[in-house]
Amino acid sequence: MLFAELSAGHPLGATSRVMQDGHGPGTCEDAVAELARFKNVSSEWGTTTEGDPYRSARHSSADGEWFGEGYTVYKSKSRFNKSVRRIVEDVEGVIERTALMDERGRRSGQRVVKERREGGQVIRVDIWVMTDRMIRGIDAPSLKLALAVEKARITCPAEERRRLTNR
Repeated sequence: MLFAELSAGHPLGATSRVMQDGHGPGTCEDAVAELARFKNVSSEWGTTTEGDPYRSARHSSADGEWFGEGYTVYKSKSRFNKSVRRIVEDVEGVIERTALMDERGRRSGQRVVKERREGGQVIRVDIWVMTDRMIRGIDAPSLKLALAVEKARITCPAEERRRLTNR
């Protein structure tokens, strides 16, 4: 599996526009604390019909709120590109697009944040992070929770790995 490393200049390592609007958690500890109330977890590992490995998990709280997260690692570059194109070309509900850069400043992927609405109200928020033949997805009932999941599961662990390797 290939994972993108996040550097200080990396959009997921830096503050995004939606986080500047006060939607996101302040620290890694804040994000982890927010997720601690989702104690019930069901997960699935497997392969798609094309043979690409995936993992998905659904986290539920005692009050019935839930979020989902997962990833697929594509063996075929063409299948990966087709999936990315499907996400990127569906512009309905897009609230943010970010080009992801590696430590050398080269484009290494992209991030898309979308709101799903019903009757004018946001009912779910999706965050898609697409890098290195891997698509990570987060599905949550609010932007605040989606950003907390992203920070706790993607941003903070990547920053910690980067910090440890730069010692």
